[in-house]
Amino acid sequence: VSGSNFMTSLQLTPPYSLINTSITNKDSYKLPEYHKWRFNAEWFIPIGKGMGEDKSHQFVLRAAAKYGFIGRYNSKLDYSPFERFQVGDAGLTNNYGLLGYDIIAHRGYPVYQTSDPTINPDNSSTASRFFTIFNKYQLELRYPLVTNPGSTIYGLTFFEAANGWYDYKDYNPFRLRRSVGVGMRFFLPMFGLLGFDYGVGFDRLTPGNRLRDATRFTFMLGYEPE
Repeated sequence: VSGSNFMTSLQLTPPYSLINTSITNKDSYKLPEYHKWRFNAEWFIPIGKGMGEDKSHQFVLRAAAKYGFIGRYNSKLDYSPFERFQVGDAGLTNNYGLLGYDIIAHRGYPVYQTSDPTINPDNSSTASRFFTIFNKYQLELRYPLVTNPGSTIYGLTFFEAANGWYDYKDYNPFRLRRSVGVGMRFFLPMFGLLGFDYGVGFDRLTPGNRLRDATRFTFMLGYEPE
């Protein structure tokens, strides 16, 4: 299997504060304003020759790069509290209906709310703020174990690097949190997607922190988060 997938999207609201100059930050929930940009790119590259009777058992390298940016029309106002980005974990237990934020998974890490990779997110509280910028890069090496029409099962190993920022003045695309790990995916007719990942967050390996303290098990059901 080979191919690529590219996505670009733009969401925007009317620039209320430019039309009505009396609008303040107190009106951000009543009249939210923003422009939101998303860019996703994925490549699937077969490696080696297909094996098995139907030649369907073959290593596949998946490479992906994803970006998100939220802008504002008026620099005197804060960024919109809506449509931001939550980075970390897999989003299975999060309720994101109220603020409509995008869940950006990061295997090997809990949800984090600081842009500084040297700060271990295990030692901070659950994220109550969400980023206005995120960058994420992935490499996965996949191998199909079962390719029957009724079910598909494959194993994978991955490397990920991602981070989020609250302001463009702090944005540093080279300052990322990194993780590696292994996983399994099961596509079953009655359940859809079942997924398991076991990741190690390199930037959770702080002095006095053992390797097992930097690991994280991620479970996904029904869909695979970004």
